Amino acid sequence: MKEDLDKRDDMSYLQTAGRALSILKMFRQENTLSLPAIASGLGVGKTIAYRLVHTLMTEGFLVQDPLTKQYSLGEQVLLLGFCAVQRQDVKRIAHDFLWNFHERTKISTYLTIPCGNQSLCVDRVVSDSTGRLSTVFVGGVYPLFCGATNRVLLAFASPQFQSGYLRSLELPEEEMAQLAEDLKQAQARGYDFTHNRLTEGLFAVGFPIYNSSNQLVAGLSVGGVDDPARPDAVEQFVQQGRQLAVEINNQMGSNYYSNLIY
Repeated sequence: MKEDLDKRDDMSYLQTAGRALSILKMFRQENTLSLPAIASGLGVGKTIAYRLVHTLMTEGFLVQDPLTKQYSLGEQVLLLGFCAVQRQDVKRIAHDFLWNFHERTKISTYLTIPCGNQSLCVDRVVSDSTGRLSTVFVGGVYPLFCGATNRVLLAFASPQFQSGYLRSLELPEEEMAQLAEDLKQAQARGYDFTHNRLTEGLFAVGFPIYNSSNQLVAGLSVGGVDDPARPDAVEQFVQQGRQLAVEINNQMGSNYYSNLIY
């Protein structure tokens, strides 16, 4: 690969450090890995792979199950990840908006960011009724195609990313077609909506959040419990959620919503 050739030509590139980081990247797709799998993924022998893995374990970046001998990510990776998330402008800026919104409306809110081919929940403020049912938690990683809380990141991603992601899914043809249509409709109306997709009994409305360069950086969702006595609830959530999204986008320096006509 051209990337590997570029690395070999880079006199400042440290191969050992690069290999150690490559091991950590392998866990983007797998929860656990064996030593042979790691060695194969690196294209090196088991002895070199073992030394790298042993070093990562010593520093707390990997742990090994004593029974299965499988490796998984250690707490140091988690701590670094949360440090990175805490420093993100979108979480810092949105946090007070989420709490103020909840105090006014008692509506549950969630903030997610792209994390590779998945969604990472970085903040949430939930009502008592929603919180008992919700399966989305801060620090949780979720598939992009499940629920408006996460799917909004896919719906408003670049066409290149979206098409590549859809090709990677192993879904029945009919389900894939429906997902593609849902994403298209979400883009057209400016928000995504799902019902009973991620959590039974809940609906969610998702809105994109952009930075000052109008790059998609997060997804905001508002959600609630199905209430047959309030058929207009969803539309109210759409209006209130959109206003919250506008406030956060404005604070982020984005003019995305000012260019939309509702």
